[in-house]
Amino acid sequence: MKKESLICFRASKTLHEAMSKIAKQERRSLSSMIEIALMNFLKEKNAINNVNSERRRYPRKQISIPAFINHYESGHYESGKARLNAASLMDLSLGGLKISIPIDAKVDVQRDGQTTKFQIIFTLPNDNIPISLDCEPRHESDCTDGVYIGAVITDADFKSYKKLQSYLM
Repeated sequence: MKKESLICFRASKTLHEAMSKIAKQERRSLSSMIEIALMNFLKEKNAINNVNSERRRYPRKQISIPAFINHYESGHYESGKARLNAASLMDLSLGGLKISIPIDAKVDVQRDGQTTKFQIIFTLPNDNIPISLDCEPRHESDCTDGVYIGAVITDADFKSYKKLQSYLM
């Protein structure tokens, strides 16, 4: 959804602090959290028609593919000390992805309020050449058997991106 309008308003300190706290937990901006709260209210009141429209630049494709996460302990590729963990790719787009990591995996996507980068390696259905994407986590949420991570793709080699593009288009 294109954001074309600016809204300014006053709020109590309690409301501001509560929204800021949730935004930090959800790893979103305060503006994004306010927009979500307002959209949920409008959905409840049936006050807007196209609430369910896609907000992403690239549509996501629902999939279930096993993957590996190459996670660097300091959060930087140059530092060495990489750990490989199993994961499951839940959805995929040209701009980002959603993965599920088992509860017993030792993957730390946030360190001292800063996100750490990771590399995800997987093969697409009906293909045996691995795709490698560098990612940066944006959202994290717990689930019964692990954690879901929403991440943006920050870098990919040309062949991997081309394969991904062909698969998604």
